[in-house]
Amino acid sequence: MSSPTRVSSSLALNLSASIILWVLLTMVAILVFLIWEARLTAEQQVELEGELIGSVAASACVQPLLEHDYPTIRTRLEAMVKRLPDVVFFQVDSALPGSVGVEVSIGEQASLKRWIDGDSEGMVVFQAPIMSADISVAPIGEVAIGYSRDRIDAALMRQIRTISFGIGLSFFFVAIFLIFIVRRIIGTPLADLDAQSARLAGGDLETPVRLESQTEFGHLAQALESMRVRVAGQIQHLEELSEKLVHSSEVQRMMFSELDHRVRNNLAGLVTLINLSRRGAVDIDSFANSIGSRVHAMSVVHTLLSQEHWEPVSFELMVRMLVPPGVRGTLEIEDSEKILMANSLKYGAWSQDGCVHIHWNTPVRQVDGRMEVEWVWRESGGPVLGGEIQPGTGTGLIKGFVTTELKGSVDLNYEPAGAHHNFVFRFGLKQS
Repeated sequence: MSSPTRVSSSLALNLSASIILWVLLTMVAILVFLIWEARLTAEQQVELEGELIGSVAASACVQPLLEHDYPTIRTRLEAMVKRLPDVVFFQVDSALPGSVGVEVSIGEQASLKRWIDGDSEGMVVFQAPIMSADISVAPIGEVAIGYSRDRIDAALMRQIRTISFGIGLSFFFVAIFLIFIVRRIIGTPLADLDAQSARLAGGDLETPVRLESQTEFGHLAQALESMRVRVAGQIQHLEELSEKLVHSSEVQRMMFSELDHRVRNNLAGLVTLINLSRRGAVDIDSFANSIGSRVHAMSVVHTLLSQEHWEPVSFELMVRMLVPPGVRGTLEIEDSEKILMANSLKYGAWSQDGCVHIHWNTPVRQVDGRMEVEWVWRESGGPVLGGEIQPGTGTGLIKGFVTTELKGSVDLNYEPAGAHHNFVFRFGLKQS
């Protein structure tokens, strides 16, 4: 069988790309918003800073301006310029009597000239009045602060670059994290399912389909496992049916062979019974009765074995079936494990209203693997036995069968109260 072609799913890759694209668009939107917000914030910050610096510069110029101490004003404003990199110039204009206009100008000369000429392009200029509580006339002057638009934009761009770098770094880590999550939740289970499905499609019905996942992939794995179990069960059932058919054919062949063997053995046994029965017969009637009872016993055993399909049968059932109908006595079988009669009918307990007691012990396994059973036959209630008992044909058959076929022993005891026999059967022997 050729292995099936495996088709790798791009679901995890497509989903990862979609998530990354969505995150990227989200990050771009956030970046645009933050740039707009940063520019707005920068404008507000410059305006607030300008008002604040203007107020501070105006306060620093009040007293020196009243005293016409312009060097002090210059020194203080130069110190402020050094601390404020975005400020390009300071200009102080006095309104006091005798003032000539601009008293102090510090900073970049080009920016000052443009401002004086009325050109403020590229600059943001804030003007703050210089107030004095000692003079009734207010204000006493004005301070102008010039900011460079280029420097403000440069500072803003540095901030935007910092924000962009932070967002880009965040995007990178978020993308890596999402790819890991997608691969963990979708990619890995999908790859496992792909491999196990390919193995299942290739005919491997022995390996279970397992996936440790509580998602839909886990449910799909359970469905595949159920399918594997059902298919494996059906295949096993078909194999068992095939084996049964083969076995049935072999059993039939063996049964025909065994039947042929048993028929030949029974015919040979029947010939032997006829010969043995003829020796002890005194007339035709006694011969017919003797051979008839023995053939009847053979027929009963054969019928029982046939009904059980030649499988092992209950020893107790066989004994009960061998009791001829219409006997005068009774049969008692003691509580024994589930495993002959002619003399009892003619001379023993069943020749009148007596009783035959049968008992056998539990089979015992011997060292050589054979099973040994001790069987006891005891009669009571029959006629008193006296004199010397001469065993007949049946007794000879029993002894011969037990000692030869069953490799056992026979101990016959004819007591006045009734016969008491002990038999030892040994079976399960290896055929020579």
